[in-house]
Amino acid sequence: MNIWLLGTAPASDEQIAAWENEHDLTLPSGYKELVRVHNGGLLKKNHFPVTEPTSYGLTDAEIYSLAGLDGLQLHIPEEQDVDLPGTQVYFHQDGHRYIGLDYQMAEPCVIYVDFETLQTLVVAENFDQFIARLYFSPFDVDAAPNYPLEKLEQMLAMANVAKTLEILQLLEDREEKDWYFMQIEALLHSEESPYQQIGVTLLENQIYYFRRKLDAKRVVSMLEWLESQHFWPEKVAELRKEWED
Repeated sequence: MNIWLLGTAPASDEQIAAWENEHDLTLPSGYKELVRVHNGGLLKKNHFPVTEPTSYGLTDAEIYSLAGLDGLQLHIPEEQDVDLPGTQVYFHQDGHRYIGLDYQMAEPCVIYVDFETLQTLVVAENFDQFIARLYFSPFDVDAAPNYPLEKLEQMLAMANVAKTLEILQLLEDREEKDWYFMQIEALLHSEESPYQQIGVTLLENQIYYFRRKLDAKRVVSMLEWLESQHFWPEKVAELRKEWED
């Protein structure tokens, strides 16, 4: 059951047992198998069918990641407005939309809850069935500026060089500069020169068009690192001159 795209270090049996003992709940065996590989991370598959149309009239819903043990949510702010019966353990959140385990039966089912529209749907009788129903369908790249960061990270993790550049160029004026520069830094530190090159191109755009919004120390650090690597020296020298003028 290899559904992981990227993930954190595995969870140990001791960590799993400690979580279950602390919360007096038994996690599904399929979930425990997954976190023994990665204790949370991005998924390869990003959609699942729903039993009836969502509040937005869609016949499927989206998922970008699966929470590890530390990311499981038993108590959420929305409970103040809507108190669902029984116990819920949520393993995915997108705004006010949650996906999780509902422990009203002996074996927990998987539910999709939109607290904004007060819609609750049972989407699978158990966790294994939910995982088996996941499928991949590409997201609309043109709408990337409106996507949450986790959705963008899933897209970027699956993108080739050209698609990576396309996505990040659409996001160049996004307010989350810290996140954006993390993407650029990852590209600059890539072992593949095409990714390094688009990292330099994206950094150039930031310096030329958004310099007032940039963290000066971070930009200087990136320029110094590029200079130490002797990567595209003419372009880096040009960027250094533009930054210091």
